[in-house]
Order: sequence, then C-alpha cells, then structure tokens
Amino acid sequence: MVIDFQHHLVPINLAKKLGMYSEKISPSKEGGMAKLTMHAKLYDPEAQLRDMDQAGLDVAVISCVVGWDAPLEDCRVINDEFAALQRKYPGRFVGLAHAPVLEGKKALAELDRAVRELGLHGVTITSQVDGLPLDAPQLYDFYGKVSELDAPIFVHPALIPQGYALVKDYDLARILGRELDLAVAATRLVAGGILERFPNLKFVIAHFGGGISAIKERLIAKGYRFGTLKRPFEEYFDRLYFDMAGFEGGLGALRCGMLGIKPERLVFATDYPQDFTGACTDTGKGMGSIRDYIEAIRSLELAADIKDGILGNTAARLLKLA
Repeated sequence: MVIDFQHHLVPINLAKKLGMYSEKISPSKEGGMAKLTMHAKLYDPEAQLRDMDQAGLDVAVISCVVGWDAPLEDCRVINDEFAALQRKYPGRFVGLAHAPVLEGKKALAELDRAVRELGLHGVTITSQVDGLPLDAPQLYDFYGKVSELDAPIFVHPALIPQGYALVKDYDLARILGRELDLAVAATRLVAGGILERFPNLKFVIAHFGGGISAIKERLIAKGYRFGTLKRPFEEYFDRLYFDMAGFEGGLGALRCGMLGIKPERLVFATDYPQDFTGACTDTGKGMGSIRDYIEAIRSLELAADIKDGILGNTAARLLKLA
C-alpha cells in the first residue's frame, strides 16, 4: 500500500466563495508576495483519483491549501467536505482537520468535531501560525486538545513565512523561505520543550523538515546551547516524523534525508497536485515520475518491512487506518 501524506484538495464551492477559483494556473499574492497557485486539479477529486491510479498511489491524505489561514466557518466547510470524500471514496481519501487554532474554545471544539464526529484522521497546521513559532505558549491549548484526540499533526510550510526579510524578492519566500521555516519549526519543537511538555504528540514535518538532515550534525553538537534540553537533541529529534514531499521526487533530497532521518520516521508524500503536474514547477514531470519515486524507495538497501513502512504502513499506523 502506498499512502501520499501530502496531497492537496480544495472544495470547489469554497474556492468560488473566496473568489480564488480558476481552471487556469493562477498564482495568488498577499502583500505583493506570491502565496499559492490555484488550478483545475485542486478541485476535482475524480481527476485526482485517475492520476493516483496512474501514479500508483492507493491513498491520499488530503489537506487544503486555503485552509491554514481560513476562518472557522470556512474550516467547517473543508472538514465537512473531507468527511464526505472519505465516505464517497472509502480507502482512497483520508482527511486532515483544519481550524484557526488560536481562536480558543470554538476552534478546539471544531477539531474535536472533525475527528470524533466526522472521522477525520489527523489535524494540520503550518510551520508558524500567524507569525508565532510552534513552541509558542499560545498553542499549548491546541496541543493539549490534539493529545487528547491522539491524532497526528501534519506541519505544512507556512505559505508566506514571516521574519525572513531577505527572502521577499525572487519568490524566495516560497522557494527557500518555506524550507528554512520548516527546519526552524522542527528545531523549536525540540528547543522549546514541546515534546517534553506533550510527550504523546506525533508531528509529521513536511519536505524532509526543509532538508534538516543537512544540518542535523550541527544541531546535535550545538544543541546544548539552547539551554533547555533535558536529554540529548537527537533523542527528541528521533520522535519527529518527516514527509518526503517538496522536491518532486529528487533523489539527492532522498539520499540526504536518509542520512539524518531514521527510515522508520519517514512517510511517503508528493505535494500533489502542486508538484509533478507542472502547476507550480517548470518540470511538470507527470504521474510516471511519482511511480519512479516509489520505485526508487523500493530499491533502497533496506529491509522490506522498513520500505513498506516508508511507503504506507507508518502513515497507516499514525492515521489509525489499520
């Protein structure tokens, strides 16, 4: 079984309500900076299923690109639609719950409804929330609720990361800023004591943690400088999970990721339909390249059960699909 942990879908009626619907490739901006790209396949589950079959994807774990900074009313629409897709296409789509997590009891009640009543299998936030880092005390109530729900948290890159003045030009906020912010987020979860305070939380950090493997040795060596760790940095780091999207199946990213992240902590992902389709990259490799990515993982010199875990079994366990 192959599970795609980062797969995006936007309810068509919500896109139209927000004035963001476009069948053509249509970038949107905020504050003069590129934020996200809308296009026809984002709204079409039938087209996505056809691509999934061509690519060899059994299950798509869906999140909504307009949902991370949406108001509560729109998050309810997303959650309802994702639950409807789970019912209509059982075993093919698995929804993650969205909520404006800083908005107090109503937002937390929506997460509760989405998981307990609607049957969504996890929750999702971005690598910073309204400019706050993931170790901010304002998120403690959210973490407490998710601990209670025993659901994984998928951490997607912030759409326009704040605090990085030098990435405002050349679309660097999306190209590099998002990856930097993921690495910062993963590090702050450790340095800020979130894994100590909420030991049952299960984070899945997107894009190999922004390529955090490349600097992991430095973090291990210098982590004592945080002044907060009760145990070695690596012990906390090895409790995080990371998805394998963001690089369009790049084998260099895969090799680098494997150097610093235990394979038992990796989950397969594509960032479809933003990657592999040509909507957000110049390559537009197509569904065949997702098959190639899957085969590259199957060819790794690892035990068969470890490779099965990467491709689907670890995600299935986290999401309580099996």
